[in-house]
Amino acid sequence: MNAMETDATKIDLGQFDFTPDWAKKDAGVVVGRTSAGREGGDARQRRDDRRTAAGGFSSRQVPSGAGRDDRRGGFARRGPAAARPQFREREAPLDAEIKILPETKALGTVMRKLQQGFLAYKLKDLAYFFLDNPSSVLMKVSPRRSDDARREQVTFHQCKACGFTASDAASLEAHIVAAHIGDYYDVREVECEPPKGNFTCVAKCGLSGVLLGPPNIHGFNSTVREMIRTKYPSMSEAEYRSRIVMLREPEAIEEWRKGATKKTVFVPKGAGDDAPELAREQAEAEFRRTALPSMVDEPKTLMITADAAIKSPCAPLRRAAQDALEAERRNPFAMMFALRGAFHHRKMHFFRANDPRGQEFVTGAELREFDAAHAIPELAAVAKFIEENPCSSKAEIAKTPEEEKLLAWLVSTGHVVAFTNGVYSAVEKHPKYGPQWRKRSKPVKDAPAQPEGESAPAAAPETPENPVIPDSPDNPDNPEIPETPDIPENPANSEPPATPTAPDTQEPTEPEETAKDETAPQLA
Repeated sequence: MNAMETDATKIDLGQFDFTPDWAKKDAGVVVGRTSAGREGGDARQRRDDRRTAAGGFSSRQVPSGAGRDDRRGGFARRGPAAARPQFREREAPLDAEIKILPETKALGTVMRKLQQGFLAYKLKDLAYFFLDNPSSVLMKVSPRRSDDARREQVTFHQCKACGFTASDAASLEAHIVAAHIGDYYDVREVECEPPKGNFTCVAKCGLSGVLLGPPNIHGFNSTVREMIRTKYPSMSEAEYRSRIVMLREPEAIEEWRKGATKKTVFVPKGAGDDAPELAREQAEAEFRRTALPSMVDEPKTLMITADAAIKSPCAPLRRAAQDALEAERRNPFAMMFALRGAFHHRKMHFFRANDPRGQEFVTGAELREFDAAHAIPELAAVAKFIEENPCSSKAEIAKTPEEEKLLAWLVSTGHVVAFTNGVYSAVEKHPKYGPQWRKRSKPVKDAPAQPEGESAPAAAPETPENPVIPDSPDNPDNPEIPETPDIPENPANSEPPATPTAPDTQEPTEPEETAKDETAPQLA
């Protein structure tokens, strides 16, 4: 009994598994490998959704062939070395000397204006007038001579009609044909019958939407070249043809057929009504044979305007012209030197203002000093006012129509310098110019201060409006004579002068001159 109880009370510990869950084979946890739940979980899906919404690739949409660097935007090897962008070497600078000159027609216009007027212009301002207008600047380009036989000599090809310059003959011929064929031929549009035949497609310009026509029709290549010449001159023919789209819809073909009822023809200028009508290819061939050879020039020394040089297709010439023009604008010495020689040749007159190193002016009037002794009083008064008040304006000098006429006469005869800013100065070796002279002229009108204890001289403002100058000091009719001695204000506190300034010692002509000098500005 006891044996049976003992067997019943025995516990088989083998049926219990005390292994932890992470060590069990079916726990779903494997050390060293991502669990299946995490690999396909919701977190990875949410990240893929966010990347797809942002415009990127999800983990399942990475394009084939894209490496790690492609996904992260790094510097990956995307192809062989030949596919990388190649940098072109910059062309060598122009081996020539450029001299800045004024253009002939513009110079003639400026000279006529100087000769017809009497104003004085700053020579530097005239130089900037030319430099600010590239079409008024002439450039003399002289290739430098070199003893090195290996050094290629600079050559230019220039159009005689417009001055267009290129570095090769082909570019110049293309320019002449495109720009000057209209000088020899009249372009007309005539009615024609619509094209006949069965067409399966029609070409359309992908840039402008214009229907060009079927590619197998006669004249299609001419239409393409005309589109490039008129609308897209900067594109090559191969690049433009890559933008052409083929349409096979019957509606597009019919639309082109209805629009092709006009054609452009060329007729020689001056020909009669029976002159033959030429297509563009025929007109260009005739133009190249007859007119083009006489329009091409190959000068040793190139004379070209700055505007044409800047627009030239020759890159070295274009850069050299821009650099020369900018340097001359900073210091216009070459242009001023050229203008000085041209004005001297036309008998213009030069002077420097204020001092020998002042600003240089040029005028068409012959300057001469004014002789007041042989002039009428009114004219002398205007000239004296200008002499005492340099750089005065017209409103300050002439207040009446008669004085304006006197001022105009003084300017036209060269007795007064008239500047372009509207001020006037007297003629002298170095006429005064600038606002500083207006400031200095103010104290001239005021009498100088006298120290205390000294008698003040007879002031001109105290002179009567109609002074009566006596013939002799004994004239009893002159009531002003007793007032001329210098007597102190308080005679009781001062001694009488040893030599009184009586009218006996004064000459009768001195008061008259003083009165004229002080009243001359009042007349103006």
